[in-house]
Amino acid sequence: MRSDYLNKNSQVSNLSLKIKKVTASLTLSDNDSGAIILVNPTATTLITLPTIATGASTDVESGWHCKVIITEDAAQTDAGMNQIVSVDMGSGVNLANVGSATGYDDGVGAICAANDDFFVWTAAATAGDYCDFFTDGERWYAYGYGKDLTDADFSANAETIA
Repeated sequence: MRSDYLNKNSQVSNLSLKIKKVTASLTLSDNDSGAIILVNPTATTLITLPTIATGASTDVESGWHCKVIITEDAAQTDAGMNQIVSVDMGSGVNLANVGSATGYDDGVGAICAANDDFFVWTAAATAGDYCDFFTDGERWYAYGYGKDLTDADFSANAETIA
């Protein structure tokens, strides 16, 4: 049906990617679903995901998703980010988020544990590290990939990995 094809969730494959470049903290909205967020931080940067499971009219629905990639304008170097970037997955709401992260330099893995409300890249992270986020409307699911999990991992804190 033509209307199904044009629906915003139709998964049509001939559309351009939705790219959003940011250099400072921001809160994502319903309109950012499907975006690739390229973060080139000029200072410590917090990306806040939209609210879910609160019953508010601003809650995003099941299926909302984005990818956050940390980047630099200059040539990439190992551990060269120089600024902290974190993603807030509903801090203080106790959503019981689910996820895993893998370090590609050694294959080490980590999981999103109780009270891990943030995914954090330290100032020693490497440009190109990323994390995918999506929701079922009840909690956030996050799957990250980074050079070293001592510099990119889930955390209960916004600016440190703990």
